[in-house]
Amino acid sequence: MAEEYYDYDMERRRRQSLAEESLNEQLLGVTRALSDTITSMREIVIALANADDRKLKELHRKVKEAKERVESMKEDALTYLARLGDLLNTSTLYKDIFLSLTRVAQMTEGIAYRAYLLASNTNITSNTISELLTSIADSIQKEFDRLEVAIQALSSNPKKGYEEAQLVTSIEDEVDNLYRQLTYSMYRELRQDLVALMLLRDIVDMIEEVADTIRDAAENVKFLALYRVARH
Repeated sequence: MAEEYYDYDMERRRRQSLAEESLNEQLLGVTRALSDTITSMREIVIALANADDRKLKELHRKVKEAKERVESMKEDALTYLARLGDLLNTSTLYKDIFLSLTRVAQMTEGIAYRAYLLASNTNITSNTISELLTSIADSIQKEFDRLEVAIQALSSNPKKGYEEAQLVTSIEDEVDNLYRQLTYSMYRELRQDLVALMLLRDIVDMIEEVADTIRDAAENVKFLALYRVARH
């Protein structure tokens, strides 16, 4: 009687595939939870330009709630990753993306709070600064949109996921250019108002860090996409 053969490699590949699909869905869930936060950034800079501290207080509450949802989802994802053990070679990439997205949520909450403090204490009367802030918020929205599409494509079309994640880098270059212009304008136009200058410098630095963190997440998405393409 022939011995029954069990293909352990096939079973491992099946488990890996299921784990990847679950992680991709969790990534997409975190990204969607973060989407409203990124959209709020433009509302924050507009309210800041209008010195609308009541609106900024409301936006801070909204962004803080979104941050807490993202943090909770991140904890669930990291617990799932820990349970997988060494099943996936890509576990570190997934972990780093979840941490990056959470960092974006945390930084945006910090931006909203500082904007509220700034509007409560002084007015930004410079049109140049207001326009540059709006432009940088728009560029971050574009950057995040490309990242969301890249994550969505990981399961169905990893080649497209790679291409979309690649676009994030070029958009982040736009943010760097706007950041330099904004920094120069701040020191030129707010040199007589140190409170406004210090608070706005914090806000602008955090906005630039948000853009950098989205880019870092996109780099890891590119590696995930390349890994999936190489396996198929």
